[in-house]
Amino acid sequence: MSIAPAAKTWLAETQQAYVLQAFKPVVNIVNQESNVLSVVNAEIGNGPFSVVLPTNLFPETHADAQIEIFDDYFWLGDTLIDVADAQLWESKPDWEALRLKPTNRAWAAEVLTPLLKREALVDSMAHIVLKSTANIPLPPRILEAAQQAIPQLFEALATRNSSAAAAAAKRLAGLGPGLTPAGDDLLLGVLHGLWATLAAEKASMFSTTIAAAATPRTHALSGAWLNAGARGDVAEPWHLLFQAINNKNEAELKLMAMRILPTGHTSGADALGGFVGVLTNQ
Repeated sequence: MSIAPAAKTWLAETQQAYVLQAFKPVVNIVNQESNVLSVVNAEIGNGPFSVVLPTNLFPETHADAQIEIFDDYFWLGDTLIDVADAQLWESKPDWEALRLKPTNRAWAAEVLTPLLKREALVDSMAHIVLKSTANIPLPPRILEAAQQAIPQLFEALATRNSSAAAAAAKRLAGLGPGLTPAGDDLLLGVLHGLWATLAAEKASMFSTTIAAAATPRTHALSGAWLNAGARGDVAEPWHLLFQAINNKNEAELKLMAMRILPTGHTSGADALGGFVGVLTNQ
């Protein structure tokens, strides 16, 4: 149905690959460079390194299955997936529109903060970002590390200290539970926030610095998300959330936040927490 630019690049550059994880709506495939391609169904929708298939035609496969790849098509299980005529989906939102509307960003933070405090699961790191008084039921070592690193990260970003930001990102990378660890999810939201608030050159520099510090300390799937975030590429629900901010549409903003929140166990909440943290600390 559609394909992201990074997914087309992945297919062009891949000589060998295997299935990293296989779920009913998502299959993550990793290649010889440890780069990831996600094959997803239409309900999941477009992502920064995804190929989207009709839900009723989603193939069956299993972890560690080898993938045969050709120029514009590949085999996934017994299914041949041809991307030659797939619609190219633009994974970069209109960052410039967000940068030009600082009052809209401040308004969005005011709307999203109480929503996150109310709706984020109690073990989400978003509560640390928001300085919530909630008792966060994370293992003590993880909680202590997050409570130290998260304020350090936002302080480093506010003072434009890239080396301190990288040090804080290292401490958060791979930290916490989840298929994508909670610390990585929070960093992803931070990368979105940087692209939304900083000029493109500075956003790229800080985002690349954070991703370069974090990716060696986590696994391939989280690294793929962080590298995409560093490029300014985001998943489709975030595009719609940013549109709601640009239009100052409160109902749509809350609707999109509630669409992102259920992602993973706390992945959506952690990412929204990182994004709001940047908006409120710039």
